[in-house]
Amino acid sequence: MSVSVELTFRWPMGHRILGLEGAGSKCRNIHGHNWEAIVSLPNDDGRLEFGEVKKLVGDWIDAHWDHGFMVHVNDTFVDYLADNGLKVYVVEEPPTTEVIAAALAEQTRMLTSVPPISVHVQEGYRNAATWKRD
Repeated sequence: MSVSVELTFRWPMGHRILGLEGAGSKCRNIHGHNWEAIVSLPNDDGRLEFGEVKKLVGDWIDAHWDHGFMVHVNDTFVDYLADNGLKVYVVEEPPTTEVIAAALAEQTRMLTSVPPISVHVQEGYRNAATWKRD
């Protein structure tokens, strides 16, 4: 038998994605979404406690992403955000939904010492990406 637990997190955050062509080019504009993530963790031995995981991961999201802005390291908007003391989270890849899912998976692993099974991130009401452990 295999047992897993799922926790849901929600937060507003802005981003922009430079370099997209076609219909995706509108994402180069500064904009934001209401994000939702469902984090699935293995719990075969029953040692994970919901409250502890919610606090660890939820506090990290609140500190780094909630009401903040995610931006690529080479985006010139980084300087504006930093110079004005605004909450900014800098990533090495374009800040897509896929990158956000992978980043949350890594943070969850670091915070809980348990590698997630999956992290499903919903961007607004239309788009979603799921990171899955290999």
